[in-house]
Amino acid sequence: MALEGTIKDFGLPDIFQLIGLQRKTGILTLNNEKDNVTVTFEGGMVVMADQTSKRLEDRLGNVLVKQGKLSRERLDEALQTQKATLQRLGHVLVAQNYITAKDLKDAIQVQISQTVFKVFRWRDGEYHFAPADTVEWDRDSFSPLSADFILMEGIRMVDEWPIIEKKIPSMDIVFRPVVDAGMIEVGSADGNEGAAKRSAASSTNKIRLTPEEERIFRKVDGNRTVQGIIDATGLGEFDTCRILFDLLNRNLVSTVGRGVTKETEVSPAARVVSATPGYVLAVVALALAAAGTLAHWSNPFAIAGLPPMLEGSYGILLQGVSHVRLERLDRAILAHHLSHGTVPHTLEDLVTEGLVDRTYLKDPWARPFHYALTESGYLLSGVDDTGRTIPPVIERVLPPEKP
Repeated sequence: MALEGTIKDFGLPDIFQLIGLQRKTGILTLNNEKDNVTVTFEGGMVVMADQTSKRLEDRLGNVLVKQGKLSRERLDEALQTQKATLQRLGHVLVAQNYITAKDLKDAIQVQISQTVFKVFRWRDGEYHFAPADTVEWDRDSFSPLSADFILMEGIRMVDEWPIIEKKIPSMDIVFRPVVDAGMIEVGSADGNEGAAKRSAASSTNKIRLTPEEERIFRKVDGNRTVQGIIDATGLGEFDTCRILFDLLNRNLVSTVGRGVTKETEVSPAARVVSATPGYVLAVVALALAAAGTLAHWSNPFAIAGLPPMLEGSYGILLQGVSHVRLERLDRAILAHHLSHGTVPHTLEDLVTEGLVDRTYLKDPWARPFHYALTESGYLLSGVDDTGRTIPPVIERVLPPEKP
């Protein structure tokens, strides 16, 4: 039976999570006023994603040209061959030795991932999942993405977008370097962010950047737009904007103005949860996926004969979702405080500002979360059916509010 509904009523994280846990095969179609996106699943893994406004086949060649891995002339030749043979463009490019198989796989991996991650920032729209016995996808050029990976990355991105977009509101913003490139020293990429992100000069009077940060910084020239930097580096929209945001805060780059790009406003972010308690969900997911009985606590997924042995695990899963939503609300409140210098008076204020979707004001049992202001911050928690506060309880102490 097909699954369908509205994104406002049933958030995308829930949709992806349930399709992944049930190891479904089929095509998830997402529509809003601006675009149509299809995400193909095989055994709960994402194996393909495309959008009507910018089809993968149409933009793949341009991406490779902008990254300097393919000349415009060779792309035109490959397009002619593709037209005559009806082969995939990527296969034509590799067969004619215009690019390597790795170049193709890297480009497709980024493009498909970005297509999926973008829909996590949709505020509204409709979804429809059509199960299928088999689906077609490019097994040679794409490595399937687990629903867990999509969830964790998508949620991380959406959490940070409300902050990033305050300084990078559109993809046509142009930055210029503030420091000379000779001052840059590339540090290791081993995760030592403390050293790599220090704005102060090192013992050699150099400014330390990670390889990815240095890669972005080198493309900042006072002419390229943010979209131009994304295209030139191939790092993807979120990672590029996150790094530019960091470089801007460290006074290593500054805003020049706006350039010309086909990309316009960055979609306002924030409808989804902030982090997934993997240690809880992972164990439950395995049991439920094995039984093939996981369903949502409300339509459109219905539980059909959940075995008694799994009822306790199912309850734990719902508790995990409740905890995740609380954490998302907590981050949204902090984002509001960072932006306005004050905490919101009610959780409804977060919905008004687009920081969360109304769905996340309640737990999976449709009970509103408890939010109360304190002398030094706020308290956030769940409640039971009698209105009694239940764990987890988030209590924040914040700096004094702006006068």
